[in-house]
Amino acid sequence: MDLLNSLGVNSTLAIQMVVFLIVYVTLKSVLFDPYFKAYNERNNRTVGQTELAEKYVLQTRELEERFAAKANEVNDRFKVMFDKTRGEATKEYDRLVNDARNESKMMMDQARTKIQKEMETVGQQLKSEVATVSKLINQKLIGKDLSV
Repeated sequence: MDLLNSLGVNSTLAIQMVVFLIVYVTLKSVLFDPYFKAYNERNNRTVGQTELAEKYVLQTRELEERFAAKANEVNDRFKVMFDKTRGEATKEYDRLVNDARNESKMMMDQARTKIQKEMETVGQQLKSEVATVSKLINQKLIGKDLSV
């Protein structure tokens, strides 16, 4: 005991230990336990929310990829339909234009033929009347009938 007394340890050590244990138990139950409970709950919520957010981000990316794939598929189908319809419309346009050209060519040929026939008819009529008209002109100019 001399050794403990020389170190400054006396009979108050037991009282100090009891007071320390009472203060420790009180602080632990009143302060430390609620603090660590709240800290752990907050940490779990934060970590849990981060993991949940990462999960949602991953799901969003997957949905975006699916949407992009479906959009490309729809665009491809639309392009095929558009090209097919455009090809059909071009063929129909060409057919209608060719029909119109053929019809107009036929009408022009008929008009040329009709004009040619009318010119021949008029030419023949003029040939038959040239003699009569020239006799009349001569009679008027000369004043005598030259028919023999």
